Amino acid sequence: MKGNYDQCKSKGKIILIHVVVGILMALGFGLVFGYFVMLLWNYLMPDIFSLKAITFWQGAGLVFMLRLLFGTYGKDIHGHHAKKCHPYKRTTQGIEVPESKELYDSWWEEQGKDSYEKYVKNK
Repeated sequence: MKGNYDQCKSKGKIILIHVVVGILMALGFGLVFGYFVMLLWNYLMPDIFSLKAITFWQGAGLVFMLRLLFGTYGKDIHGHHAKKCHPYKRTTQGIEVPESKELYDSWWEEQGKDSYEKYVKNK
């Protein structure tokens, strides 16, 4: 019993490390991207639109603000999470139809070959 507790405890530490590293990496990418936004802004915008040059922190803030405003966070454009594909199930008019290779093979043997040959003949 003690071995299982130790394994769960070490998994918790690993998950915590992954979360912390993920947050640090996201922050790092945001700051690097903010630097490039600052460079592009300062190179293009003052000459084209007569806007002021921005600082590094303004560029980084612009990146984070745009991410908050326009980011999707794993959702589609309608605000719903992407539908997960389940290879073993599909829904047809609200009825769950189990999909398996055995059922498909038996259907193909019984009806599929004849239906396909009729379809080809008509074309």
